[in-house]
Amino acid sequence: MNTDSGFSLSAMVIAQVAIAMAVMTVPVLAPQIAADIEIEASQVGLYSATVFVGAIVFTSVAGSVIARHGSIRTTQIAMVLGAAGLLLALGGWLPALLIGAFAAGMGYGVATPAASHLLARTISRENRGFIFSLKQTGVPIGGFLLGITVPGIAEAHGWPWGIAAVVTVLLIVAVGLQTARRRFDTDRDPSRPIRPGETLAAIRMVARDSRLRPLALASFVYAMMQLSLFTFYVVVLVERGGLDPVAAGATFSIMHIGGIIGRPFLGWISDRILPARPLLSLIGFLIFGCGLALAALDESWPRALLWAVSLGAGIVAAGWNGVYIGEIARIMPGPDVARATGGVSAFTFLGVAIGPAIFSAIVGFSGSYVAGFLTVGGVALIPALILLRSPPEIVQADILDREETET
Repeated sequence: MNTDSGFSLSAMVIAQVAIAMAVMTVPVLAPQIAADIEIEASQVGLYSATVFVGAIVFTSVAGSVIARHGSIRTTQIAMVLGAAGLLLALGGWLPALLIGAFAAGMGYGVATPAASHLLARTISRENRGFIFSLKQTGVPIGGFLLGITVPGIAEAHGWPWGIAAVVTVLLIVAVGLQTARRRFDTDRDPSRPIRPGETLAAIRMVARDSRLRPLALASFVYAMMQLSLFTFYVVVLVERGGLDPVAAGATFSIMHIGGIIGRPFLGWISDRILPARPLLSLIGFLIFGCGLALAALDESWPRALLWAVSLGAGIVAAGWNGVYIGEIARIMPGPDVARATGGVSAFTFLGVAIGPAIFSAIVGFSGSYVAGFLTVGGVALIPALILLRSPPEIVQADILDREETET
């Protein structure tokens, strides 16, 4: 890996950590916030849904934002939006929380396409599955750091101080990225217009491309499970597992350790052993298994079993993201990587927005988290089966491309 590759990867991992912390802070602090502003903790699903509505709106125009301002400046914009969204949450007023969720989601929506655009320019083709997955470890790393620090800060000083700590991290990262802008934002076009209609254009690109459609479906459904888990896991651990908020936060961090391990591991597998499409199919079946396991969680579970299941769920439910992003970079020409990533990510974020909202509705209707986990886990079987039946020409192209990179 050359200097530019290492520097760009490090910058994007740090940025991914920070923006992931921004969108997970309120869900992780949900028990404390809910008690203070007198709402049900399960209503945090509405917050997460709003975050990813913001992500859908902004991710699909990311291609033109990146073309106009550059990958680094776009990432800085993402950090500032995340910080602004969290600052709005400090008032403890539900409408302001939701406006802040939308703003943080806008930041999250452009972070991944910006990173994909930069890494596609600086990373060698044969390592993209691993490197893109390594970059995506920023999300579980952010969750891990959040789980071991912010609940403790909130417990000792109040939840507004937990939010303030994450805002500080976001602003430090935004300022620090300035050192990389002159080095990497050399391909920007300041005259490039930014048109809202590009959202539909990016989605149409995905809908018309037979290579991208199955990836969009898989990311949509798998994201439903991932974000339902991220959003409700601390609440479930407190209400069904009998843990206090600090212990639940630590267990939440163990799940993210699984994601930290799983993302580069699955990316390496997609580069060296099993191509992305059959690997993503296998992940769907494993997500279904996670849903079954988590539906059985209760206070009788020994701590070791709880940690083991949390670790495994993190590997499976949070480990797939880099695989599909790397596959997009592999099959699309360089100028189209950001737009295609934004278009597929719109489906990903739609799944994220719908997933927690549906999960919350199922819990409200059934009075149990069991039905929620069974539903979002069971739906993962649909893309798993579709990806098993990838057209022969796509499978052959995967094999030929692998052989070319290995030689």
